[in-house]
Amino acid sequence: MSKVCRINDDICYIEGYESPLSSDIALIRNEDSTWLFDVGMGPEIIKDLSGSYKVVLSHFHPDHVGNIEKVKCDNLYVSKETFKHIHVGEIVESDLYFGNIHIFLLPSSHAKGCLGLEVGGEYAFLGDALCPKFKDGNRIYNAQLLKTQIDLLKSLKAKYVLLSHEMGSIIDKTEKISELESIYKMRNKDSFEIVF
Repeated sequence: MSKVCRINDDICYIEGYESPLSSDIALIRNEDSTWLFDVGMGPEIIKDLSGSYKVVLSHFHPDHVGNIEKVKCDNLYVSKETFKHIHVGEIVESDLYFGNIHIFLLPSSHAKGCLGLEVGGEYAFLGDALCPKFKDGNRIYNAQLLKTQIDLLKSLKAKYVLLSHEMGSIIDKTEKISELESIYKMRNKDSFEIVF
């Protein structure tokens, strides 16, 4: 059975799974509609979702988009890269605002074409965008993308960030920025990648 965890009166999330790997799914009430941030993978995580939703997909990886054909979408917002993989949705090319919802493009070393969702200037859902890519047992960040990501995080009004697969850990934005800045300081001027 899917575990639903409450963040506040208007925000909760359905906890993801390890098998099949499924991201957490955020549910956000905004005025007269309910938004989903990601739809997870596998029928179990969405079995209690009924009705229609406005949906934002963080990126194209199957653990985030696998259930898209099983969820009723009033509106679906995706990046150009995610659209190439799932072939549906409205492509987000610049910031969008709906009441207290802010959808934005988010540079990432993890996956091309990530989106984030900010709610009421309090919380920012970032999917896996802050994760590095992994290769040969190393974590790798693109230095330029990481710097752009840090600057974007600083520009958000949100005080807290939530990451897929660990939404139960509501992270102070300034702490996450400090962590990313310490990784950025590890860069080598002769390489565009930060490998550790």
